[in-house]
Amino acid sequence: MDTYAPPVTLRPAKSHLPVILSGLSTTVLTLMGVYLLDTSGADFTIMGWYADYILPVGALLVGAAAASGYGVASWVSGVKITKSLLWIVLGLQLAAYFGAQYIEFQHLHLRYRNGTPVGFFTYFDWMARSFAWRQDNGHPGNPMGMWGYAFRVLEIIGFCGGGVIVPALLRKAPYCEGCQVYMRSKSLGLIPASVPYQKIKKADVAGLAAYKASQEKSFADGQAKVASLWQLAAEGKTPQLNSELQQLAAGKKPTAKLPNRIDMKVVTCRHCWSGHLAATLLSGHGKQQKTKPLGTGPVKRDFVQLILQRA
Repeated sequence: MDTYAPPVTLRPAKSHLPVILSGLSTTVLTLMGVYLLDTSGADFTIMGWYADYILPVGALLVGAAAASGYGVASWVSGVKITKSLLWIVLGLQLAAYFGAQYIEFQHLHLRYRNGTPVGFFTYFDWMARSFAWRQDNGHPGNPMGMWGYAFRVLEIIGFCGGGVIVPALLRKAPYCEGCQVYMRSKSLGLIPASVPYQKIKKADVAGLAAYKASQEKSFADGQAKVASLWQLAAEGKTPQLNSELQQLAAGKKPTAKLPNRIDMKVVTCRHCWSGHLAATLLSGHGKQQKTKPLGTGPVKRDFVQLILQRA
């Protein structure tokens, strides 16, 4: 029996239109929500929420919510986030920002005392120059003048940047070009790549040297284990590969506590059963955890089917 995935004929590229329409829909809904919140009398403007007086957290969150439709539609429909589509999303986010500003301006019906309508650019300039931080007593401080433009720019960067976060992440996600779907990843086990953390005094030169040597040996053993798993996969020895991975899964809990460990994942396509084993070095824990890809190795069709049957 042929254990490789069957050949797949490349299909014509899917239209970007469903993704764009979905993203525009969530953008409109999000900006409507922001407008209603701003006009509700609440003593809070989400787009004006800054962390440490410089990070436009509010604009980032609004931008991410507004552009969520792009990511959801891409994932569901299988339309790949290409470089050109990512630029389209960025351009639409920028247009949406100024569009929302213009709609707000239109609803104000601003006029000079002589009845002449106020222009949009005059309004935008006035809003930028009037930017002021709220004081501890709840009253606004002095307008920043030209410096207000700096915070307007940060707001625009935050809104547009927040909008491309999810699409940019999807752009790096594993994708099956033949079936035009995003591939799924599943962790199969952890390989030890270090010894448990030990506190050794700096004065203990011999102890430090022995600890370093142990760490290096453990890391080398971990890399050798990865290589052996890739070899089993390449040779189509599915029972042996499955047995090795099950042993790793059984020892996952204690291995997860080590300073360094290697996460073995299988990345699969549910349509054509293509896939590969991906090894990623995990260092540290929690917010300090760092990841480093170590490479991938192809797997045979029967192994992918076996893994998918368990899911």
